[in-house]
Amino acid sequence: MNPFELLKNMNEIKSQAEAMKAKVATIRCTGYAGGNMVQAVANGNMEIESVTIDPEFAKAENTQLLEVMVTSAVNTALANVKERIKEEAGSAMAQYGIGL
Repeated sequence: MNPFELLKNMNEIKSQAEAMKAKVATIRCTGYAGGNMVQAVANGNMEIESVTIDPEFAKAENTQLLEVMVTSAVNTALANVKERIKEEAGSAMAQYGIGL
């Protein structure tokens, strides 16, 4: 699409950007580690909402392994959120002939 067409559609683009922002706020993704013994949930604002640790795994006295698992689950959750945002933005921009 040529740049002048984008300028003509600026109000529509702005409206869709606001809708996209609202949609991103509703995204929730989970990251898992250690065969689902550790789970982390992240939202579209790239914030961790919760971390869940299997009680049996938490009883183990291997603090270093637990730390690695939590870090892995959190990083996976955040990566999943980034991917979802990229997918949503790509869909929105495709209608204007702009690829991400």
